[in-house]
Amino acid sequence: MRHYTACEHCDYLLNAPILNHNECAYCPRCGHRVSHRPKYSLQFTLSFSLASVFLFILSNTFPFLTISVQGQHNAMLLWQASFEFWHYDHKLLAALVFFVIFFLPLTLLVGLIYILAPMIFWRQLSPGTCWIARHIFKLKSWSMVDVYLVAVLASLTKLTAIASIDFGIGLWGYISFSICLSAALANLDRRRFWRYLEKVRCHQRLKQQKQPI
Repeated sequence: MRHYTACEHCDYLLNAPILNHNECAYCPRCGHRVSHRPKYSLQFTLSFSLASVFLFILSNTFPFLTISVQGQHNAMLLWQASFEFWHYDHKLLAALVFFVIFFLPLTLLVGLIYILAPMIFWRQLSPGTCWIARHIFKLKSWSMVDVYLVAVLASLTKLTAIASIDFGIGLWGYISFSICLSAALANLDRRRFWRYLEKVRCHQRLKQQKQPI
């Protein structure tokens, strides 16, 4: 069975070969890497996703940072960021921050764990796996937790000139969360996932045929 794919760089249509671990396929026209099969990529994605969930809870439970100005101390949690924008009538910005740092990352993580855990551990497909996977591949490029983290660090460098700032456990947890989430999405290869899904689907069919009637 042939699996045709198009080069993302020059749109050249080619027959994607079946790769072994740590092998790459390149476009014969432009030399762009078309496919890559890193070893245990889906397992790494699931592992980093589980770690990201734990770090996400950690970063929203403990103080993100503490600001001290003229003897007054004010501790802030990560989840309070969007509510503060809403409180000061910046509703569009509050909704954007909530979507970027809460809704989208948590949706991606729950979706990845939901579809990958049964495939890897039990060789089964959860209901709606294909539909969820398509939306994950569409939304993963919109995950901008690293951009938000850079913006926060840039803002903190300016605030240190007017106030004393202490970094809390929540900030270090969010930094670790950003790294783990980026690693989870980086190891998620689209072609590798769909090929593995077909293997699990064939395994389920063979298992059903072997069951006594």
